[in-house]
Amino acid sequence: MALDKTAHADSLPGLRRVVTGHRAADGVAIVKSDDVIPSREDGHPDLRVGPLWATGSLPVDDNNDETDGTARRPDGDFGIVMKSGTNLQFTDLAPGATAAMHRTSSVDHNILIRGKLILVMEDGSETLLDQPGDVVVQRGTIHAWRNPGPEWARWITVVIDAKPAVVNGKVLEATSLL
Repeated sequence: MALDKTAHADSLPGLRRVVTGHRAADGVAIVKSDDVIPSREDGHPDLRVGPLWATGSLPVDDNNDETDGTARRPDGDFGIVMKSGTNLQFTDLAPGATAAMHRTSSVDHNILIRGKLILVMEDGSETLLDQPGDVVVQRGTIHAWRNPGPEWARWITVVIDAKPAVVNGKVLEATSLL
């Protein structure tokens, strides 16, 4: 079966995002917004990203802030990491495409929700993720993602700012191997 990179618009719609909060008058919990968040091209036509929510600090003081979390732009490594905060996003990768090897100073919780992904590590090892709900916890390691196809893959990532990894006294800084 041929890999269809053009099917994105039809096969992977935006994600529905429901945000809760409190009614100002009496503090009752309510749904503040219920929107569909589209993805956008992220420097390459085979890679699309959809921002879902970002926080600017840890611990989070976000309860009564009316700012939509997508208005906060990650200001750390490669526009992925939110310094001293978190970034929740989804990523779409075209069939046959590979996202560049990179390392961020963060802990990333990656959850596959559609398609297949191959996690490629710095040592050349590869791990297939092929079941919705498969999880990868990245801890400041150099890695890449490849989609073996035949459809677009989508995963959600919670990126949490972290100190750089240190191995044998050497600080492993953020890097991208484009």
